[in-house]
Amino acid sequence: MTTTRRAKTMAMAMTSARAVGEPSSLALPARAHGAIARAVSVVASVLVAFAMPHAALAIPQTSECATNSCDGYDYSGKDFSKTGEYFTKGSLKRANFNDTNLTGVTLFGADLSNATFVNANLTNANLGQCNLTGANFTNAVLSGAIVSSANLDDAIITNSDWTDVIVRKDVQTALCKVADGSNPVTGEITALSLLCP
Repeated sequence: MTTTRRAKTMAMAMTSARAVGEPSSLALPARAHGAIARAVSVVASVLVAFAMPHAALAIPQTSECATNSCDGYDYSGKDFSKTGEYFTKGSLKRANFNDTNLTGVTLFGADLSNATFVNANLTNANLGQCNLTGANFTNAVLSGAIVSSANLDDAIITNSDWTDVIVRKDVQTALCKVADGSNPVTGEITALSLLCP
């Protein structure tokens, strides 16, 4: 009997056995079904876990500065890099962040108009959707920061490092018009870090 014919015969035997309710000699034992069910359950759990947002990546919806104004506050010289502090959607107009370590800190959606970040470390900070109109980033390091949909009109960026910061073309063009100097900490030339033409 050829292999193809043997396979067809076995398939027909299994089909007819199922039709009359008889167990097939090729059917998996009950314990194999349980093992397969457990494996599928584990795989499904892993897939669901990776699909869920992780707490570390989630953006808090509000901060103290969102409910109470922090306009003009002096945060100079502080290190927020390990505190878990966030300023999401806060009102921080004219706030002083000079010489502050904001590495990895979330400022998402905050109003930081005319705030100062002179000599600040904003590496990997989330400044997405912030109002940064007139903000002063002189000597600041923004390497890897998120600035998507942020308003950077009239921002001062002298000697700042924008390495690995993704900005829209129109924002890049505007920043390149005022880019000058090089960062005293990283040595990066501001215009080159912005990939100015």
